[in-house]
Amino acid sequence: MPSFEYDENKSQTNQQKHGIDFIEAQKLWEDDNLLEITGKSETEPRYLIIGQVQDKHWTAVITYRSEMIRIISVRRSRTNEVTWYESRRI
Repeated sequence: MPSFEYDENKSQTNQQKHGIDFIEAQKLWEDDNLLEITGKSETEPRYLIIGQVQDKHWTAVITYRSEMIRIISVRRSRTNEVTWYESRRI
């Protein structure tokens, strides 16, 4: 399992807003069908991670910092993201 970092306050805010905190979101990396897509950002390289936790599709925004994965946000996947994910399933 990779190593993660995140802002604890943002994790709590994410839990309240989207129903998942960044600790639970780390389970996305247990998904054998995890999909990574290059995201849009003007400040640093960001990526969308699309996967499932407990049979629900989630999309995380992350960046890589040295050996760590920094979780920026997590939300339920949009319809097009679910379609991309499902089209690539093993």
